[in-house]
Amino acid sequence: MIDLISFQTKIMNEVARHNAFAEDDPALAIACVLLIAIAVLLFSGNVEGAGNDFSCFWGAGTMAVDGHAAAAYDWDQLHKQLVLRMPAINQLRYPYDQFPLPFFYPPVFFLVLAPFALLPFPIAFLAWSGAKLSCWLLVIYAIRPRPSALLLALATPPVFYDMFHGQSALLASALLGAILLTLDKRPFLSGILIALLIFKPQFGVLIPFVLIATGRWNVIITAALTILALVLLTGVSFGWDTFKAFGEGATTVSARLQAGGGVAWFNLSSVYGLLRVAGLGYGLAWSLHMAIASAVLVWVVLIWRRNVSFALQAASLLAATPLMSPYFLIYDLPMLAMALVFLMKADLDQGSLVGNRRAIRIGLGVIVVLGYAFPFVLVPVGPFMCATVIAIIWVKCRQPDLRPDPAYG
Repeated sequence: MIDLISFQTKIMNEVARHNAFAEDDPALAIACVLLIAIAVLLFSGNVEGAGNDFSCFWGAGTMAVDGHAAAAYDWDQLHKQLVLRMPAINQLRYPYDQFPLPFFYPPVFFLVLAPFALLPFPIAFLAWSGAKLSCWLLVIYAIRPRPSALLLALATPPVFYDMFHGQSALLASALLGAILLTLDKRPFLSGILIALLIFKPQFGVLIPFVLIATGRWNVIITAALTILALVLLTGVSFGWDTFKAFGEGATTVSARLQAGGGVAWFNLSSVYGLLRVAGLGYGLAWSLHMAIASAVLVWVVLIWRRNVSFALQAASLLAATPLMSPYFLIYDLPMLAMALVFLMKADLDQGSLVGNRRAIRIGLGVIVVLGYAFPFVLVPVGPFMCATVIAIIWVKCRQPDLRPDPAYG
């Protein structure tokens, strides 16, 4: 009799796990809808300045299409081109040293920007925004095809910061999520996606360590060959001098960043930025940043070496990535929302969905509060967001009912 009751209970639990209504969190969904509505009202009320960061992408792309890709890394030349091409209102909207931002992306990014450069700026900005948001939502849906997951992915402040400024973090985060989704079942595709992520290399810092630690050599070889092909295609299409110009431009930006003249420290939502805001000098702040990054790297590798849920492994990589590089800004953190979506999937895999909803709500709450507090407190909030998600993962990894699940297809 006891065995029969136990069996019936097990069957009911399995049914509940695969029930669409049981998997969703109504309270979370309602909160996300309200957050999205508030964010739309806030950002739509200040349309002036929208797309400022995309202007440097569009300007660099137009210079590349005209055969002057290397010149796009010269800030003065990029500014002059945009003054000629942009409407008069955009010339007056920003001070000279803010319009546009300097362009220092790897030259392979020209392959992405060139098609948008063929369009007028307003249309290009809308097309860019629609394309990257669509990629982001498709990957979120692939991780967990539930309304609450999509709403959570849209409700976090970094998503709105990225959309407003016209940045590239949503596209990079979507690529990173797609890499994780295809890592086991489609390793060839995963390797190609890793190569595409080279346009924003700080997002992929942890990937080589994870691939080596888990022996995914086929993915490594595919990524290396694809990167070589992209470099060759870029050199043939836009000139080999673009690589030299990129090296010089990246060195200049790095020097300005270290000296504190390139960006205010509070804008760097990284451990390094937080330490500089706290008053530490370059040497000590850099050393402590590297020490923390190394410790987090070891933690991620250990998680990937453990026999735990793949969703937890994916979330750990996403939550730790912003702690690796000093150059992460507030709009670079949509990947933390993706980490929470993976954690929602981990709840389902572990059969403890209801009991862990509170952790997801806490994670979302911290990201939302810190994200919208950032413009007022002017303190790097990224490390605190990452620490919250990492703490949730840490607790989940210590739960006794953990069991591994296959990577997604």
